Amino acid sequence: MQGWDMDLFWLINRDGSNALLDYWMPVLSAIDAWLPVLGLLLILAAWRGGKRARWMLLCLTLALVVSDAVVGKTLKKTIGRVRPRDAMSEVIIRDVAKVKPTFFALFQPTTRKLSVVKKPATDGNSLPSNHTMNMFAAATVIALFYRCWGLPMYLLASAVAYSRIYVGAHWPSDVVVSIGLGVLIALGGVAAVRRVRPH
Repeated sequence: MQGWDMDLFWLINRDGSNALLDYWMPVLSAIDAWLPVLGLLLILAAWRGGKRARWMLLCLTLALVVSDAVVGKTLKKTIGRVRPRDAMSEVIIRDVAKVKPTFFALFQPTTRKLSVVKKPATDGNSLPSNHTMNMFAAATVIALFYRCWGLPMYLLASAVAYSRIYVGAHWPSDVVVSIGLGVLIALGGVAAVRRVRPH
């Protein structure tokens, strides 16, 4: 572990905490809870967006499948890097409440506790951050099809990336690598689709 990685992790996870971030960072990290909203947006885009939106959704699906199911799973198993919350004591773990359906977790108070060192990788390996990689892949695809949405999507992706460090799930270097991977995967996916349908 590099010194800058550890120092930046503690700066974000412990020293940079406040009540507002304690609520919103776990909410941004709770991707599963956002799935109903995301699903609705995708349906609306496919229904009302025309051909351009449907081609964008195809590229988005391809990028996310490669990012999450192929690159993410392969690298996690291969590298086997331990998450901060599994590697050290005194990591502040922040999460939304465990409720069903998961969407209602977004409206529940967050939990905040000091971790104890657990068996490594009990909650999955640390590198890459699939949340970060998927969000930057999605932001890149959307920006390539709809330039006006590029900045908002990259800002959202950056907030999610920051949240993964804040909640104690990833090292800063995990996030940096994952940003690059997400962008490259999206560019590759869009390029592959364009080869099939250049126009």
